Amino acid sequence: MEKAWTLPPPSPTNGLTRLSVASARPRRLQSWLPLLRPRPLPESAEVLARLLDELARLRIDHRRRYQLLELCRPHAGVLIERLQSQCLNLPLASPESGLQAAALAHRLGEHLARGYQQVAGSLLRRQQTAGTALASALQRACDALAQRLYLHFLLATAPEPELWARLHRLYAVAEQAAVEKVVVGDDSTPDGTASTHRVYARLLLLASAQPNQLSPPSLLALRRASAHWVTWPELSTQPGDALFLIDLDRDAPPRPVSAGPAGCRRYFDTRPLATALGEDRAGQGGLLSEPLLQHLRWAWFGPRQRQFARRPDTGELLLCLGLSSVHDQLGRHTDEDGPHRARCIDSGAGGHCLQWLGRVPETLRTGGLLALRDPRGGGWRAAQIRWVRRAPPRVRFGVELLPESTRAVRVSHHGEAAPEPALLLPAPTAIDSATLLVDGARYRSGACVTLWDQTPRHACLGLRLAGSSEVGHYTLRETAG
Repeated sequence: MEKAWTLPPPSPTNGLTRLSVASARPRRLQSWLPLLRPRPLPESAEVLARLLDELARLRIDHRRRYQLLELCRPHAGVLIERLQSQCLNLPLASPESGLQAAALAHRLGEHLARGYQQVAGSLLRRQQTAGTALASALQRACDALAQRLYLHFLLATAPEPELWARLHRLYAVAEQAAVEKVVVGDDSTPDGTASTHRVYARLLLLASAQPNQLSPPSLLALRRASAHWVTWPELSTQPGDALFLIDLDRDAPPRPVSAGPAGCRRYFDTRPLATALGEDRAGQGGLLSEPLLQHLRWAWFGPRQRQFARRPDTGELLLCLGLSSVHDQLGRHTDEDGPHRARCIDSGAGGHCLQWLGRVPETLRTGGLLALRDPRGGGWRAAQIRWVRRAPPRVRFGVELLPESTRAVRVSHHGEAAPEPALLLPAPTAIDSATLLVDGARYRSGACVTLWDQTPRHACLGLRLAGSSEVGHYTLRETAG
């Protein structure tokens, strides 16, 4: 493993002697940076990204480079956060102009990382590993790359090659220098302190929480809460009872301990945090929605093995999106065509990996419901979208089939005259209860409803099992009225 993971040192042929957009004198730069704020966001980000790029290539000593980077970092952080907020509700079929904010945020993070890499590399070449200078440079570089990976989670896009490998190598360098847990000041964290280990642990929590199954608002909520949980995952060189591993030699996110060949591994266990969330002992857990907490407990109590084998598939399926459309198709019992098509990538008894054909609608999102049918034969089946991945110009998504016994029913609050579409999943065994899929914005646990299924009957919505902002999945308890 390379001792100093960094860009090649600037040379007379490729190094810069001055900055083109601002002064390289600290006091002048400090006065100039606030002038970026009144400018339009894309212009401010573009100018600062250019400045940071030049700063990483400027021929100056590491102390001055670090000083200038520290002046720029708070402003870059504000701009990155504002750009990320514009990515929260981007449609999957975003035009290139719609992804401009994401591209600018990536550039700011990349140039910040490179600048701090230069500082860390200079310190390592001089064997200046004592004190907080190296710890701070590595923590800042790690944080910039972690910001970039979080943005990939938010956009449901695959990270470019080597991004995970670069982050792993930074952490490995911090370990080798025994500075990974050295605490440094950082105004961007809740308590004003940080370390390379905390930055790394926070991203590992996000990556191990099945982020591809979370909506952008849920990811944002998880990221904010995870800043308070960075002391929970302990990294170890021994597997013990750990659930997840990181291979520092691979360009890959955390994986279950049973996956992959041996390498330079670190192990961590998420079960203590999952248990604390269930008992409301972790802090911030009370600020998260119940569906998100349920998802975290599900993901962090242990990766689930796929129940059904998948096989490659090249067929096409007809699709209808949304609770109302699914209700209509299941209720008609017809074989008429749906408005959308998707190509199968692989299939199994429990679901499919699909690639959308044609223009992607805004209603295609994680947690949504759809009905699908094979035009070669068979009826409509209800399914739920488990994950979505953007790979421009294509979009892939995974669907989990609901039981064949799922029925189209209607539901209303007591006293309301207009029943609404719902899906009833009969109890799988005599000791279980039936469950109901309803409009996620209209119904909550404890609601007393009328279920219109052949004959009207009264019931209460019990525990929310899963769901999204659009669809809630509840246990159902029938009542006398």
